[in-house]
Amino acid sequence: MKVPQFFPWLLALLFATEGCFSFVQDSELAPTRGSPIRVHLQRPASFELTRITVNNVTTVNGELVRRADGEVILSATWLDTAFGEGFAGEGWTLRIPETNVSGLEVKQFSWWRTGAVLLAGGIATFFGFDALGTGSGGSGGGGGGGQQL
Repeated sequence: MKVPQFFPWLLALLFATEGCFSFVQDSELAPTRGSPIRVHLQRPASFELTRITVNNVTTVNGELVRRADGEVILSATWLDTAFGEGFAGEGWTLRIPETNVSGLEVKQFSWWRTGAVLLAGGIATFFGFDALGTGSGGSGGGGGGGQQL
């Protein structure tokens, strides 16, 4: 199977646009249901997923379901352990006691990061075209001395 020529550019665009987001403390931006969040735990915890139990979890990424009764309830997308291992959360609903939450961050759009990505992309495009010899100063066109048709 042949990979389309635009695929590497599409992949690069996907990674670049991910740089347009950042996590901010929940004190700056109150999370609402469905908000992408990151929860940092005071003490490593264990969570049971589909077929495994993930031990020593220190950070959980996911979407907020609700905060109620002293718990943060979220649909987990990713779990990081104290040993640097990561596990897909597979959308499992996890309950984390607020007493074990050392920090809660909300993912939000960052205008500064977006501007930096666009500027870097523009500079890379300019120098790419410059290196290939195309653009405003490219070839002067015809006059090759061949027979006219």
